[in-house]
Amino acid sequence: MSSIQGNQEQLSLRLSEVLDDIGVSDEIIQKRRQSALFMESVYTVLFLLDNKYTTKYLFGSQSEGTTTEGINSDADVLFRVPDFNVINDWSHWKQGEVNLLMVQDQTIAPGYCLLQLLRSDVPLAAEYIPDGMYCIDNRGRVIMKNTAFHHIYVSRGMVQHGPAVMPPMRPGMIETDFVLALPCLQWPIEARRWLTRDNVGGWPSAHLKSESENCGCFLVPVDSKISGLVGGEWRISTTLAERHLMFSLNTIHIKCYVMMKVLLKSYDVFHDVISSYMCKTVLLHCVENTMVEFWLERNLIECFDKMLCVLYNFIAHVQCPHFIIPENNLMAGKISPLQQRRFLEILARIIRSEGRILLEIQIDSIGERIRQKFSRLPAFHPHIKSRLEMRRIVSGDLSYHSARSIVSYIKSYLNIDNGNCCENTIKQIVCSYGDILKLYPQLNNLQKKVVSYISLWMCTTIGSMIASYYISIHGRIPNIAIEWLQSGLNTDVSSSMLKLATVYYSVGNMNVTEDILTRIDQRYDRNVVLPVCGCIDNGGPVHKEGFVVAANNGQVTDFRNIVSYCVKFMYQEVNIVPSELRQEFFRSSQEEKQRRHPVYDRWMNYAVVDSLPYMYFLQYKVYSSQGKNEEKLRALQKLKNVLNEEQRIQHKETVFNLLGQCMEQENLPNDAFHYYERSLQVRFQHNAANFYRARLLS
Repeated sequence: MSSIQGNQEQLSLRLSEVLDDIGVSDEIIQKRRQSALFMESVYTVLFLLDNKYTTKYLFGSQSEGTTTEGINSDADVLFRVPDFNVINDWSHWKQGEVNLLMVQDQTIAPGYCLLQLLRSDVPLAAEYIPDGMYCIDNRGRVIMKNTAFHHIYVSRGMVQHGPAVMPPMRPGMIETDFVLALPCLQWPIEARRWLTRDNVGGWPSAHLKSESENCGCFLVPVDSKISGLVGGEWRISTTLAERHLMFSLNTIHIKCYVMMKVLLKSYDVFHDVISSYMCKTVLLHCVENTMVEFWLERNLIECFDKMLCVLYNFIAHVQCPHFIIPENNLMAGKISPLQQRRFLEILARIIRSEGRILLEIQIDSIGERIRQKFSRLPAFHPHIKSRLEMRRIVSGDLSYHSARSIVSYIKSYLNIDNGNCCENTIKQIVCSYGDILKLYPQLNNLQKKVVSYISLWMCTTIGSMIASYYISIHGRIPNIAIEWLQSGLNTDVSSSMLKLATVYYSVGNMNVTEDILTRIDQRYDRNVVLPVCGCIDNGGPVHKEGFVVAANNGQVTDFRNIVSYCVKFMYQEVNIVPSELRQEFFRSSQEEKQRRHPVYDRWMNYAVVDSLPYMYFLQYKVYSSQGKNEEKLRALQKLKNVLNEEQRIQHKETVFNLLGQCMEQENLPNDAFHYYERSLQVRFQHNAANFYRARLLS
């Protein structure tokens, strides 16, 4: 213990090593940012294809790379609503648009504003309320309510949480706060004063400030805690500029910020009062007011203590100035005198400890890890993961979420009302594919990578729809359908190839189907490939050893050779779908359909099955038709075993339904009934097993 107490430099170096071990390293920080920006790019590209000029931003700790497994930060999502021209100067008024003027006066809290509606024909204030989104304030101005978008939240079953809303939690989801915000290209005057503010160490530079200003700002629908106005105030948010600033900081800055969050999370009393945003504000003020040379690895404890002292001072005065708009006090109306005394007592004790308090931190086993670094004897702690293990786990998580974002949102984009396939439907998707190619030149590199993924999905969908359409009319597959399908074969390890195999199976070409299935089986390394489903996530580990090793060795956005998506058939593809899967289109009764969630249950309109069991099922069917009894029984046994051997199968009820029908075909009705019962144990409602069981009993 004395060696820990006596040498601040050694403690700083050991703490830095510990933070590297738990994923606060330059490599993992960059991977986290890359994954978040990739997912942002998915949304941006799909919105552009859908002619929605909105943008979805991922803000907060996840996108900044300032979280750990123990902190387990939630996700902050901001939707940029583009339908309004928000201005802070009359000269930016635009004819024919919905113009909103930012209004700030003595009655409005600093960092907040009202949004006054202007006329669209001439640059004058509006005099009449056009709809329920607006009201008249006490000065006779027509202003937009900050509850204007609540109807959107309610229609999607979301729950209000301050300015944000939270969707109903589903298994596998990261807790997420959603905010709809209005963009403004110009900063208000109180923010522009930051551009000329002096700093001690040259950060942020004039160039960085200029780039930050070019990010504009957002208007977030929430009242301040101190003004007394209700329902009309909007907070001025510079989150995009702040992310730009955070990306400019070095790893020591990030380590100090993460340590502050870990320390405060260790004390329940700070929860929901001292936010991570306040901690980030403390960091930015500290960096601005110190020399660059101060932020060195050997000074990590001293840097951390400085941040704690600044936080102590902010709480002592109940004054935490917003970094860009310092008149906005982030602590106003949020800390009671009793809480203030308690916070100051705890922080004083932490500061006096000169780093010894770090030994008590249980989050991410930081205290135990520091002791281990100072121990001269090798120690074995099975619950403490090594640096390599942590890198692999984090890389695997990021690759999984990146891969899932593609399949989740491309399937939403391709959402087409159920109905028979026709030429117009096919032309609609082909036109969308053309739109993708037109977008390509104007995109950045990350967005181009997203487009390359999306185009493969489009090719597969177009090919299978054409095949289904021609089979219904001509009973054959045209060459053009095969060409489209072959162009989309690399979406992942298996799903697009299974679509191609299904097309050949649907017209009885068993030899080609068998060849394709053999190729898939050879590509599908069960020790590496991770099943990923864009419909649901019922859990199961994503830390498969081979998968996390491969994810760690590459970029988190290069996942096509290590994931296997589920196979999804829209009704427009019904003529290529095996008869055993077609009842999945009608899984829900009319009463059950009324209870579906409009977003999270959309997948129930389709026939969906995980790739690996579907491959075994097709092998069973092909070998049955070829009279290869030994191979058929082997494939059937693999289908039976797959749910025990692969823990990330998501559509388990569908696998049981396929098994039940295989048992019927083997003339084993009792076994078939058993599998239908197991299917209903997984999902009692919205399950085609209700039909299969009734048919069997009849």
